[in-house]
Order: sequence, then structure tokens, then C-alpha cells
Amino acid sequence: MRSVRQTYDLPDTPPSPMRMWVLMVGVVLLALVLWLVLPDSAVTVAILAVVVLATVFFGVWRVLSARQLSRPPGRHPTPPPSTQ
Repeated sequence: MRSVRQTYDLPDTPPSPMRMWVLMVGVVLLALVLWLVLPDSAVTVAILAVVVLATVFFGVWRVLSARQLSRPPGRHPTPPPSTQ
């Protein structure tokens, strides 16, 4: 039985826009969870700010260093409809 990736000719890795979306949602969820779990103080706010900034910078670095963005696009010529 063919997998969904083979049936619909999907790429092996998720596309970069999807990774950026997951990163943005993940950072917001991480910040909310940390805000609810950690006690309320000035130190907590400082630690939370550092964690969120580190997560954003690391995540953006990982997404932008993806192999998809460093290799040139493949050539996939499409025949005109009159030849089909």
C-alpha cells in the first residue's frame, strides 16, 4: 500500500513556511506555559524574556539554515495543454 507522501508526491520534509508557522506558535505556547508555571517576580520575567528570545533566535536560525533554502530549485518543465 502506498503512503500518503507517495500518493500525492509530497516532499520528505515539511516546507519552510510550515516550519516558521510551527516556530511562531511554539514560542507563544512556550511563553504562556512558562508564565503560568513559574512564580510571579521580576526574576521570572527576566528569565522568561531570555528564554523566549533564545528560542526565537535558535528557531529562526534552524529554519533559515534548512537545506531547502540553500539548494537551487529543480527544473520541472510543464508541457503545454495542447500537447496532452
